[in-house]
Amino acid sequence: MGAERWEIQARRRRGIILKLVREGHENQMSRMDDFELWAILLKMGQTVGRQQVVTLLQDLQVLDYLDFKSIADEESGRVQLSQIVLTAAGLRFCTRRQSNDDVLFN
Repeated sequence: MGAERWEIQARRRRGIILKLVREGHENQMSRMDDFELWAILLKMGQTVGRQQVVTLLQDLQVLDYLDFKSIADEESGRVQLSQIVLTAAGLRFCTRRQSNDDVLFN
């Protein structure tokens, strides 16, 4: 059950991230970075680490729903993601708001 629960949470968080990025586009806000997105998720009550947010964003990039700039910080070993934007496929997917095996919209 633990692995199944983790997968459902990951799918749901991917959906939340896509909705937040889409809302930002619709409201003509500046593009988010991973820190801002992490802070918003925490404020929404999501118990998620900053590195988990990076992983979720990377998952969404692999799925071709998001794109972003990635900068590796040599000193800390951390990756910083900025200029998060929906791809054309991500825009079509968000518009339909139909869940799939990777993303759960609620």
